Amino acid sequence: MEIKTLTRGQAQEAMQDWVNNYPKLPEIDSDYYQLRADLQAINNTVREEISNNTKIKRQDYYLDYRFGLLLYDYLNRQKGFSLRVAANDGFWRFLSVQVVPDVVAQRWGKDNDSHFWSQPTRNWLRSVWWFVYLAWQGDLESTEQILSCSHFTTDTILNFEERTGRKGTHVEAYREIIKCYASVPSDVLKKSRGKNSDDLFRVVMKLNTARMLVMDPTLYLGGEEAYAKSLFLDAGVDLDAT
Repeated sequence: MEIKTLTRGQAQEAMQDWVNNYPKLPEIDSDYYQLRADLQAINNTVREEISNNTKIKRQDYYLDYRFGLLLYDYLNRQKGFSLRVAANDGFWRFLSVQVVPDVVAQRWGKDNDSHFWSQPTRNWLRSVWWFVYLAWQGDLESTEQILSCSHFTTDTILNFEERTGRKGTHVEAYREIIKCYASVPSDVLKKSRGKNSDDLFRVVMKLNTARMLVMDPTLYLGGEEAYAKSLFLDAGVDLDAT
């Protein structure tokens, strides 16, 4: 796969062109037609899963994390794709505006520029890919088991996106935080923070942001797992006692 990018200005112009010519999709090089078809197929697969399973209550979150998992797996198998490419905002702008704007629009509508190109942390394709990367538990099955936890919502993704780095720093610590959060018993979660199930996660991420300014989680006694548990303890949840 040849890696292509768009600047903010190019993305804005391309987005307007697509909206003006909607529903016709933008012209792209032949190399990207298969990519477009594959990502559209992934989107259709996840939406069919939602339609066929009435037990899925958090449909927006399910769409985000399931699409993110499949996108993560797909892109990682493409020649030329790498972590360095994933850190390039221009790459995600190109995918969002030129390759599959229809997929992004189906999730967020055509008039939400932040999820297409204007705000990197809100770019939908980028955010769900990075969410999966930073929550990765070694393989797809283990990661899905964690991310399917009922504690997680679309707000979890937003909080994670806004409070994590993009250069690979302390990745294992982030993965341990996600694993710890998924392990909090539901009754403990309800008691810990008000009515919003994301309150505890938000507090933990704020504590993590502050602590990482003065501490390297890899040097914490007991490593990243102990570091993550200490954040929850400071937030009022003793994971070793639950």
